[in-house]
Amino acid sequence: MNETASLPLPPCLLPGRAAAEPETDGAAWDERHLQCIWADARLRPPLSTTGGAPVEVLSPGVWNGGPGPDFRGAILRIGGVRAAGDVELHVRPSDWTAHGHDGDPRYENVVLHVAWFPPAPGAVLPDVPLALLSDAMLARPGFSFDQIDPDAYPHAARSDLPRPCRDALRGAPAAIVRDLLERAGEARLRRKARELAERAARAGSPAQAFYAEVLACLGFHANTAPMRALAAQVPVRELAARADPFERYALLLGRAGLLPPPDAPGFPSGWTAALWNAAFRAGASHAPDAAGRWTLAGVRPANHPRRRLAVAAALFADPDSLRAALAALPRADAKAWARAAEKVLRDAAAPAAALLPPGAARGGLLGGGRVRAILANAVLPALAFGDSVSARALLAALPGESPSATMEEMAFRLLGADHNPALWRTGALRMQGLLALWSGHCAASPETCRECPLAAAARR
Repeated sequence: MNETASLPLPPCLLPGRAAAEPETDGAAWDERHLQCIWADARLRPPLSTTGGAPVEVLSPGVWNGGPGPDFRGAILRIGGVRAAGDVELHVRPSDWTAHGHDGDPRYENVVLHVAWFPPAPGAVLPDVPLALLSDAMLARPGFSFDQIDPDAYPHAARSDLPRPCRDALRGAPAAIVRDLLERAGEARLRRKARELAERAARAGSPAQAFYAEVLACLGFHANTAPMRALAAQVPVRELAARADPFERYALLLGRAGLLPPPDAPGFPSGWTAALWNAAFRAGASHAPDAAGRWTLAGVRPANHPRRRLAVAAALFADPDSLRAALAALPRADAKAWARAAEKVLRDAAAPAAALLPPGAARGGLLGGGRVRAILANAVLPALAFGDSVSARALLAALPGESPSATMEEMAFRLLGADHNPALWRTGALRMQGLLALWSGHCAASPETCRECPLAAAARR
């Protein structure tokens, strides 16, 4: 049965005047309003594809606040056939092409395209089932976009339906919750250690595997995959063979397709010319990012790949000195190790500031959140392969990184809306535990919540 069938309208959609089919030019509604409708089971109407196949929503997916499809990991039945993947919403179906999704690998897993307006005659559309919202929404008495508050979402869309894992933890002492998260965090640490060892074996180099993992962390969420691909294009030994840090930076930018054009506004011409000369000396290719692999729109300046690659050029002046320096730190005092490890990374990244164009902001090249993400996701898994007990203690002593949307959603599902965030935000081990529970349970089988073994694990 469609989950929208018997649910009341939410408080953010109050009775109001009926609306004629709206236009977008100058109107006070946009694509985000459509995302709110999709996210909220109390708003989302029964849908069918333009081909007549009914769409049953088992899970709408997780609202993606960053680049890529609007909702990740949806579970649907389209014409009775199970479809697991992503969902993308647009005002008009032609926005798929207008927004550059054609050929973008991030959209390869989209299983449903949802739009408000029908396609124009002769429009070229992706080979993805299309469902339209307009007729179903406008048939509702009193519907108006003015009654949807986009700022209330995604929190207003979170279903507070009972979950077995939350029921199992209801009223549990904080110590029980922390223990569950920490055991999950330890399991994730061990898994990442195995994966890193396997990558090192395939590459024939622990240094290369560590380098790729650090670059993936520098990519943040939007550019993790292209950063990892760049690490394969520019192996760490090739990068470190360039003694000049500016050449290392130019090599990374050139192979990434991110060299700014010689006449690009906002860059001093002398700096751009020097960068291109360094790229020639380094043997870098200068083709622009024609494949659109990098996400630049909507990325905060501090997370821009050009700034992150300056950090990579500074961190890897030598193939293995950074990893060796971190591995050599004394581990008897876990908190002291965490402070020392953060300092090693910050000191190693500091020369990146000199690579940026004159006048560029020098702060924020490697903030505390990224430093701790690198330690949790790259450094400690590397240490855990040889000494898992010590690495677990170090991860437990490490302060938490900046919370991700996935962590927030998992904490809500597991602990409820009124839980104390200090239960998980204050430590990297517990934050890693939330990620482990999400990937191992919620993301793995969201439509089988009641059969999920997490509830049994929570009781132990």
